[in-house]
Amino acid sequence: MAGQMVSMADYLSSKHFDLVINLPMKSSGARRVSSFIPTYGYRTRRMAVDYSVPLITDVKCAKLIVESLLKTKGNLDCKSYVDTISSRKIIRLPGLIDTHVHLREPGAVHKEDFASGTAAALAGGVTLVCAMPNTNPAITDESSFLLAQGLASEKAHCDFALMVGAARDNFDTIKELAGKAAGLKMYLNDTYTTLKMDSVTDWAKHFANWPKSAPLCVHAEGRTTAAIILLANLHDRPVHICHVARREEIEIIKAAKLKGIPVTCEVAPHHLFL
Repeated sequence: MAGQMVSMADYLSSKHFDLVINLPMKSSGARRVSSFIPTYGYRTRRMAVDYSVPLITDVKCAKLIVESLLKTKGNLDCKSYVDTISSRKIIRLPGLIDTHVHLREPGAVHKEDFASGTAAALAGGVTLVCAMPNTNPAITDESSFLLAQGLASEKAHCDFALMVGAARDNFDTIKELAGKAAGLKMYLNDTYTTLKMDSVTDWAKHFANWPKSAPLCVHAEGRTTAAIILLANLHDRPVHICHVARREEIEIIKAAKLKGIPVTCEVAPHHLFL
C-alpha cells in the first residue's frame, strides 16, 4: 500500500489526474476514522489539495458530475475557476440592497474605493449599497458629503446612497442633509476615524434634532445598546442598531420590541457563526 501511495503522489504532483473523486467512508453514529488516524483516503484527498487537483468528496456532487458526463458524452462546458450551477431549477431574484458597506473613499483607497466595492457588490447580486461615513475626512457636513457624492457618481458601478456621520458639534447643521442622505450614523463605541461620541448629552442632541422621518442608525455594543434604546424610547423615535454581534444585544433588542419600542437591527452573516 505504501508503494501505491508513492505512485499516487507522483501522479498527482505531475498533474496526470484532471480530477480526483474520493468519498470519505462514514459509519453510523461513529466518528470518521480519518478524524484521528491519517488514513490512505485522507492522504489522497490531502495530496489532491496540495497539488491543486480538483477534488470531489461529496457523493451527491460525484453523482451530478457522472450524470453530466454521460449526458454530454464527456464534453462538459464549464469553467473550473467560477462556480458552476448544478441545480435543475433557477430562481431569478431582484437586485439585493446592502445597507451597510465601508468603501473607504475618501482617505483609504488602498483598502477599497467606490469602483472596486461596487464592482464586488454587483458580482454578488447587490445593486444598491449604502456607504458608511467614517472615511477620511468623515462625512459630517455638506462639503464632505458633496466630495463623497462626486467620487461615487464618477466611479460607482451600481446604485449608491451615502450615510452622514454624527459628531459632537454638528447636531444643529447635519439635519440639513436629511433629505439627501440615506440616514444618520452615530458611533457610540470604538471606530475608524474620529466619529466616536462618548457623551449621552451629545447623543440626545442628535436624537432631538435629526428628523424623525429619516433613518437614525447607531454603532452600539454591549451596555451601550441598552442605553441607546432607552434614549430612543425617551425621545419617542425609531432607532436602528447596526451589525449586532452578541447574544446579549439581541436579547435586549428583542425585549425592547416586545415592549413596543420601535427598534430594528441588522446582523452580518459571519456574526451568525460566532
